[in-house]
Amino acid sequence: MGRTVASKKILIVDDDLRNIATIAQILLANGYQVLHAEDKDRAAKVALHSRPDLIICNAESKTLDALQLLKTVRQAPHMRGTSVLFLTDSAELLEAAPGVVGPKQYLKKPYTREQLTIAVQENLKYAPAKRKQL
Repeated sequence: MGRTVASKKILIVDDDLRNIATIAQILLANGYQVLHAEDKDRAAKVALHSRPDLIICNAESKTLDALQLLKTVRQAPHMRGTSVLFLTDSAELLEAAPGVVGPKQYLKKPYTREQLTIAVQENLKYAPAKRKQL
């Protein structure tokens, strides 16, 4: 049985607390539970322990290798179906990793509240299907 919006957990990973606060405000207004991490070590620990339904990650973070975080999370059997949404100034970084990051897994900056909300909803809809495939 799937979780309701109110019980969906989303982990925000960004080294800028202002970005975390802005994204968290949007997510909380939409009824999601919010977790956050500012660096790669904490992000991996929070993700593996809390099992979020979605991870939103700044792909250009100075303290984080976003693709490495994705690989770390996907290595844990209970996390393989977890969706990751990358926020990026340039999709080139993610397009350099074909087969790792799909077109719905990133949102180009700057984005609007509505674009973020839609991207979150799309990724959360897709996550249960990915988990069933595993």
